[in-house]
Amino acid sequence: MDVSETRERKPNPIENSNVFSRLFFCFTCGIFRQGLRKGVNEDNIYKPIKECDATFLGNELEKEWDLQKEKTPLRFFRCLLKLCGKRYVFLGLSVLIIDTPIVLVRPILQGKIVSYFSKDENSVNENEVVYYAGLLLSSTFIRTIFYGFYCFAFETMTLKLKMAISTLLYRKSLKLNSFATSHQSSKTVTLITKDVDMLDDVFYVMPSLISGVLQSAIMGYIVYKNVGISTFPGVAALIAVVPLHVLLGKKVGTFRKRTAKETESRVRITQEILTAVRIIKMYTWELFFSRSVEALRKREIRNLRFLFYIKESAYVIGHLNSKLALYISIMTYIALGNYITAEKAFIVVGCFGTLSVVFTILMPWGIAKVSEMRTAMKRFTAFLNSEEISKSCVNTIGEKQEPNISVKDAEVKCNDGTVILNEITLSIKSGLTLFTGPIGSGKSTFLKLLLGDVNKNDGIVEITGNMSYASQEPWLFPGTVRQNIIFNEGFDQKRYEIVVKVCALQKDFQDLSNGDKTYLTDRGLNLSRGQKTRINLARAVYKRADIYLLDDCLSAVDPHVAKHIFNECIKGFLKDKMCVLVTHQEHLLKEADDIIALNKGSISFHGSYDNLKNLNKEYFEALIKEGNEKIEQLEKNKIEEVANEFDDVDETSKLLLDVNVSTRNIYQEVAEEGSVSKKVYLEYFKSGGGIKMILLVLAVAIAAQIATSWSEYFVSFWVDMEQELSGFKYNQTTNSTEFKNLEEAHDSIMVQYSLVIFGAIALTFLKVFVFYILTCKASVNIHNAILKKIINAVMTFFDANLSGNIINRLSRDLGILDEQLASTICEILSASMTLFGVLFVISSVNTVFLIPSIFFMGILYFIRRLYLPTARSIRRLEGATRSPVIGQFSATLDGLTTIRASDAESLLTKEFEKHLDVYNSAVHMHLSTTRSFSFYVNIVCDLYVALIILTFLIFSTGTLAGKVGLAISQAFTLIGWLQWGVREWAEFENKMTSAERVLEYNKIEEEDKSGNKINNWPHSGNIIYSNVSLCYSATGEKVLKDVNFTINSKNKIGIVGRTGAGKTSIISTLFRLYEFEGMVSIDDIDTKNVSVELLRSKISIIPQDPVLFSGTIRSNLDPYDEYTDKQLWSALEEVELKHSIESLEDEISEGGYNFSVGQKQLICLARAIIRNNIILVLDEATANMDSQTDALIQKTIKRNFVDCTVITIAHRINTIIDSDKVLVMDSGRVVEYDNPQVLLADRDSTFYKMAHDAGLV
Repeated sequence: MDVSETRERKPNPIENSNVFSRLFFCFTCGIFRQGLRKGVNEDNIYKPIKECDATFLGNELEKEWDLQKEKTPLRFFRCLLKLCGKRYVFLGLSVLIIDTPIVLVRPILQGKIVSYFSKDENSVNENEVVYYAGLLLSSTFIRTIFYGFYCFAFETMTLKLKMAISTLLYRKSLKLNSFATSHQSSKTVTLITKDVDMLDDVFYVMPSLISGVLQSAIMGYIVYKNVGISTFPGVAALIAVVPLHVLLGKKVGTFRKRTAKETESRVRITQEILTAVRIIKMYTWELFFSRSVEALRKREIRNLRFLFYIKESAYVIGHLNSKLALYISIMTYIALGNYITAEKAFIVVGCFGTLSVVFTILMPWGIAKVSEMRTAMKRFTAFLNSEEISKSCVNTIGEKQEPNISVKDAEVKCNDGTVILNEITLSIKSGLTLFTGPIGSGKSTFLKLLLGDVNKNDGIVEITGNMSYASQEPWLFPGTVRQNIIFNEGFDQKRYEIVVKVCALQKDFQDLSNGDKTYLTDRGLNLSRGQKTRINLARAVYKRADIYLLDDCLSAVDPHVAKHIFNECIKGFLKDKMCVLVTHQEHLLKEADDIIALNKGSISFHGSYDNLKNLNKEYFEALIKEGNEKIEQLEKNKIEEVANEFDDVDETSKLLLDVNVSTRNIYQEVAEEGSVSKKVYLEYFKSGGGIKMILLVLAVAIAAQIATSWSEYFVSFWVDMEQELSGFKYNQTTNSTEFKNLEEAHDSIMVQYSLVIFGAIALTFLKVFVFYILTCKASVNIHNAILKKIINAVMTFFDANLSGNIINRLSRDLGILDEQLASTICEILSASMTLFGVLFVISSVNTVFLIPSIFFMGILYFIRRLYLPTARSIRRLEGATRSPVIGQFSATLDGLTTIRASDAESLLTKEFEKHLDVYNSAVHMHLSTTRSFSFYVNIVCDLYVALIILTFLIFSTGTLAGKVGLAISQAFTLIGWLQWGVREWAEFENKMTSAERVLEYNKIEEEDKSGNKINNWPHSGNIIYSNVSLCYSATGEKVLKDVNFTINSKNKIGIVGRTGAGKTSIISTLFRLYEFEGMVSIDDIDTKNVSVELLRSKISIIPQDPVLFSGTIRSNLDPYDEYTDKQLWSALEEVELKHSIESLEDEISEGGYNFSVGQKQLICLARAIIRNNIILVLDEATANMDSQTDALIQKTIKRNFVDCTVITIAHRINTIIDSDKVLVMDSGRVVEYDNPQVLLADRDSTFYKMAHDAGLV
């Protein structure tokens, strides 16, 4: 998400072009000039054309969808048709009116031209043949011009529909009920990167298929007029495979659905890896996750390979069946005792050639595309039918001046009927109201109920005044710090400065080298938890509102910072407003005007602090400490992707993205220039099996083409032989020896023809299977190699790269490698083989034809050279402009509640549509240049055909009619295959830019995992820091400065300090997450000399934000199966979860949303117990816990880690007051290190001041 200003762009030249320019693609000249001179970059992208404007299309499709009473896939498809209905009908009719007559007349004209060269047939004279040749050539040129316009119109229309769907999906995401977002993140990435592409060609193929069926019927009649009843067996053979195509089409849909499911799972786990990579590294679980994703990838590609086999089988069956049908008709005609003329033969061959297009390409392609589109429509519809928030959930009353909240008998249930809030009745007036209660009592859900973010099942909620909201989980988006605070509000300098001050952000801005203009990464992962919380709070406070809902915004900050925020912000800046604060901090209760306690979804107390004091002690403790984990797991209704949100990652915050401060687009990627490196091609084919596999594919392809070309050549032999046999019969010399020898040769040729046909079928199938083994192997190996590189990358890679960009490459770009690139290479292979086959056949008629053939191929190569620089640049640009679209979609789902509470839906919709417009303009440029290239390649091919025909007419070659017919029919075959082959050849390099983008990650710097593997180390847990300094490569500024301290064996050490002091950097150096100066030794061994995997495996950590991964309880506790079930159950029993978990194979959903925060933290504690390491690190593991869970964790740690060295990073001083020593950090230096009682005795000590601020002294 990048809320930068909209850039002024030039209008697309097509908008002002005339008919001539559009027909001959003259409007693309400017793009090609730019591409040849300097290449095309983002500044050269045009404004989107008016008909592809995302806002307009989104409005139209949304209006149509809202009108539908039944929200079914079929209804959604109808909405799409209404969006482009008139144009669709016009284009469909144009095919019938213009293309069909040309296609029908072509075989007849070819037959007439061939008959001119027959010895015995004088039905066509010289004048007539010139007339027929003129008609044939002019119709060919007209068809080329028409098809250029027609195909581009359909491609533009498809782009229009894809943009409309993407816009509608985004708008829908902004309306989703909070409970409905749990599984949507990875699904939406797949929807907008792969599913929308299922629309490609499907709208084009349907009218072509309809016209093709009509053409087939007429062609059948023409064949019947020439060969009589012999037509029926051949046509029957063509029709017989239609049910098979339908069956294969259904299978395509099935495997497409399976592939999409596996892709979703792979993308989901990849997202988990990227967001939790720090935890994964510290747990040394890289290998496990690598294997998990590789297994999913293997299943994904296996389904994809079957999908390829089915689609190609349909194509091969159609292609060879047309030859088989021609063969059957010929054999039937001969068996009935007939002899055929050259004219009739090539009319039949031409007609079956047209039928071949329908049954070879259009039918299998059309059925497969429709089947894939149906699958996509179902997935779109499922998302669009997800539960939305109800606008009538909250009644907003604006007449009264005084803000007020009134709730009566409100009830909120989950979909399974579990009650989250039960009969809530209360009234809240101006002033400070504190909401308290144990984890899982329904506090966050209650705030979302007030916001209308969850649907109530019963009751009345009335709000007077407008609201602002700060979520418990901070939500930040890629952009500057200031953009995150201002968010959808006008900039007020005075108010902004006050908000920054009361939210304790002034020092943070001073530390950041670019202050509040520093760019943040996804979810603000380059900030500490405390910084994120304060920026999140600042956004809520900056908004002018009557009511402020603050969900536990104090627990993640230091005590003195919390005190400052409470006094200056909540009690000061918001003193005249209604403020509802959720908190676990009991010492704040006396400051409240009103106190509300929730327990198990019901109000257990409502009143003043004086009333609360009068309660008996036991009741008060029960009020605060009892919890309901079941409610909590439902209340945590969105994926908690907070894996690497460490408390003080802020030491890196001022360093990571400053290099990009001047960049206007946070998602901008560094693009390669020039042609794709040969290393990329080499790496791709090497991944597919290397030279041996390539030679095998080529050998099988050549053999298949030889068999196919031989079958074409046999038709010429047969026609010429029929011509000679007819001559003998005409002269009544059938008793001659020469006639008998000719008859025997005739029979021999037909037997050979039969063998060649069936050989071609077998070899073509073999070619397809071998080829897709190569491409699928390449896809799997490239993905696995890149995944290994990413997961083992140094942490600075993740600090500097947005996860949206990485996911873009591992979803969309990888999808192009998997499917589009594989299909393109297959088409190039087929086109190349066909090209050489056709040239061989044509040159066998007359070797002179080799000269123009080579000349025209040279022209085509030159055109390709002109086209490629522009096409390559645009293709790279297309990939780069897609990243903001994916990034914003993901970021939106993470922050739905905040977005809606800030009334920012329209802002973000506008921002998303701006990104989408840039992307669709880049795609439109790609389509127009590609179609322009294809058009001129077709023109060159038409000129080649004209040259072949005119050569026969002008020069008396004495060639037999069969050879003439063969040359002309093969030349027309060349038109289709040559332009397609050259276009696919160019597209091959374009699509290799996706391989280039993916393989760029091969250059990632990996962690050095070499080092000694020492047995029985560490044995005591003695840790020494000697002159340790840490800086990050972005600026070179030190965040740890000559740190020296010693932790004795079995000591319990607390580390404290304000935000940015260097606490988390201490942990980073202990785990060797970053390279540092100085020495860290454990039991007298320098950790730099130890294998990093061994080091990390010997240190346990319980993070502040507990992380669970998709999988099972077992895989989250013991992914490598190193421990027995007894040990796992024992650990769960230690953390009192044994009775909550039925089986170690119980599923954990994405982000662990089906477990409460408390349960997640206890599972993290169980991980540490299972490892039984001598060193334990607690990164403020109980900051967000209620007192009961906190007490359980502290008790379990004391019981299980009494003989361990324990390092605790603390915000709450009371958690480390009993430590053996306390390390006080400030600005990267150690300022105090001693026993806490000694430090407390010194009133001038920093620790004493912190304890005093916390109310402990």
